[in-house]
Amino acid sequence: MLAALKRLARSHSLLERSARRLFDVRHQLARKHLRGIGLEIGALHIPLFLPKQAHTFYLDRMPPSELRAHYPELGDTALHVSLIGDGETLACIRDESLDFLIANHVIEHCQDPIGTIKTFASKLRKGGKIFMAVPEMTKTFDSKRAETTWEHLLVDHQQGPMISRKHHYDEWARDVSGFEGAQAEQFAAEREAQDYSIHFHCWTCAGFQHFIVQLGLMLPLTLVESKSWRIENIFILEKH
Repeated sequence: MLAALKRLARSHSLLERSARRLFDVRHQLARKHLRGIGLEIGALHIPLFLPKQAHTFYLDRMPPSELRAHYPELGDTALHVSLIGDGETLACIRDESLDFLIANHVIEHCQDPIGTIKTFASKLRKGGKIFMAVPEMTKTFDSKRAETTWEHLLVDHQQGPMISRKHHYDEWARDVSGFEGAQAEQFAAEREAQDYSIHFHCWTCAGFQHFIVQLGLMLPLTLVESKSWRIENIFILEKH
């Protein structure tokens, strides 16, 4: 029966899109956990498909025209941006005003992940949820890098992320982009001057779960569900 439904869906483009959403793990978790008014950070052209009981605004650090210039690979694809602001500070969002916050493939781009999730928690009402999909480093271009440790994140939070910013760009040039020597130094310097949004940090599923456990000692957040899917690990945190 299930196979027949899939064949039928593939024969009609609209049905196919609906079927993909139905079997999408992200959507299944969204249906289970998200309701009310929320915010999605950095959705670009791939927003989370939400259930009927959830409504969201979309925040990005640049308007669509600048995002396309910054990421030419986006082309003319429609982008989801309704608010312009810093996703790490969320200064344009009132405290305790959101029922949920979505940050898919966002936290690895943040220079101070501890401070960022602390901010996320401050914007949620009691019982609010954080929905995060985090790349599994062993299945992405981060596979040659060293996994980010809790100790490193704590230094970035306590002393400021500038202390390790250059190191991250150097590592990106060498271990992700494959440059060596002077070419690596030049590539890293150009990307840093451009403020290019690299993966400043990377984790395995177990590594990020350890991060969440440590966060739970500092913040009123509890991990209520996690699931590995394709090249990412999805975590649902609740503010208690």
